[in-house]
Amino acid sequence: MLLKEIFNRGPKLFPTKSAIIDGDRRFTYREAGDRWNRLANVLVDCGLKKGDCLGFLLMNCAEIIDAYAAGAKAGVAVGGVNYRLAPEGIKKVIEDMGCRVLLVGAEFVDTINSLRPHLPFLETCISVGTKVTGMHEYESIIAKASTMEPDVSTSGEDLAHIIYTTGTTGAPKGAMATRQIAMNRISSELIELYVDVDDRFLNVFPLFHVGFYTSLAFLSRGATVAILREWDPQKFCSSVQDYKINKTNLAPVVVNFLVNWADAAKYDLNSLQLIKYGAAPMPMETLKKAMKLLPDCKFTQCYGCSESFGVVYLRPEEHAAALNGSSESVRRMGSCGREAAFCIVRVVNEKGQDVKPGEVGEILIGGGLVMTGYLNKPEETAEAIRSGWLHTKDMAMVDDEGYIYLVDRKAFMIITGGENVYPAQVENVLHDHPKIAEVAVIGVQDDTWGEAVKAVVVPKKGEILTEEEVIEFCRPRMANYAKPKTVVFTDALLHTATGKIDKLALKKKYESSKLKC
Repeated sequence: MLLKEIFNRGPKLFPTKSAIIDGDRRFTYREAGDRWNRLANVLVDCGLKKGDCLGFLLMNCAEIIDAYAAGAKAGVAVGGVNYRLAPEGIKKVIEDMGCRVLLVGAEFVDTINSLRPHLPFLETCISVGTKVTGMHEYESIIAKASTMEPDVSTSGEDLAHIIYTTGTTGAPKGAMATRQIAMNRISSELIELYVDVDDRFLNVFPLFHVGFYTSLAFLSRGATVAILREWDPQKFCSSVQDYKINKTNLAPVVVNFLVNWADAAKYDLNSLQLIKYGAAPMPMETLKKAMKLLPDCKFTQCYGCSESFGVVYLRPEEHAAALNGSSESVRRMGSCGREAAFCIVRVVNEKGQDVKPGEVGEILIGGGLVMTGYLNKPEETAEAIRSGWLHTKDMAMVDDEGYIYLVDRKAFMIITGGENVYPAQVENVLHDHPKIAEVAVIGVQDDTWGEAVKAVVVPKKGEILTEEEVIEFCRPRMANYAKPKTVVFTDALLHTATGKIDKLALKKKYESSKLKC
């Protein structure tokens, strides 16, 4: 099956069924299919062909789904821009993609107009949600186009998507996925999330990120996809209640916010059957609260990256087993699971040998979910993909049954007094402190130790914590060199668009180990 064909199944088999719910807007599969074909014809009329790119700078909306479907039908690649980037960052991503056509949300029109003189290759801008001089208006331009699918030949080796990394360890890079890779990712998600035609999925993650494949998987099955523009607990709960949502995707930081939001209990969330979470570890306390709030809901954890999508899953039955209390099942809740369909996952030492259980090594990924490389970055591609294996720079341990325990990013490892400290391991201990809501551990320069361990702590509402109390909590639970040398307190941590803690920003803010606040 070709990528474009997955967008024909719903309109053919379920023409009157709800395909997409976007706020007050609803589109049946017939209506959505017509829009997908119309936009595809607009792209062809704009002169886009195989190898060209359609870009978008949009908050979550139905038009992003239109873009992915139209790109598949018109034979062009599609790439999203992280709207949270500063204007210069937005400019660099658009330059990297070299997109000739860009969909622009109303909120970003001024930004694009200011950048456009410096983007000579950007021939056509299409505004979404507003009419702007110098840009085509989305609804107007697609209304003039044919609803017939354009006659464009495509193959599995054609470039389908450019997914930009979140930049947690450096500047964003465009991970390229062919049409066959895209199909593999969609197929894997169909299996791992038990996708059914009667499902009603609520998309919460940014659709410019690799998580968009989850929505495409549900659409390929003929299910209904509702789109949350951006995270808001009231809108999330009301959407679940009003649309009878049974599956969704959430970052752990969002789950934590939800279970601690006093008004959550006012909504009927009983339709929820499965929550997929990922992008960061889930504290056990948060997971237990979520299971109490949603007793009939199952949970599955996903580990992956922009370069490979989801490759490791801790499945619902493994979460359920942990609640039964066996020591082995509880221990495995500390893992991110085992490898998913269509991929192979290894954990290797510096010599490239598979580590023994309990040893720390780097996660390597092979198989049909891995990107072909980074756009316009041959050196970075050669560094990332060696001998057919994607080197993730994520450090992990593995047990004798293949469960993978994420330790931390190699780039975040702290070397203090010659000893290696992985921040995630210190964070896992501090998450158990009854007064701590959220925590990040970073390494900062230190004249004596080279680097020193610093904890940035968000206390729970109404709680008072001291630096000494936090350090003392760590003392019996970890090696002396691993416990924080200093602790700072803040009201909130900065997160990336996908829910990861932005440690680069934290390191920049707290670059001196002597700094306290």
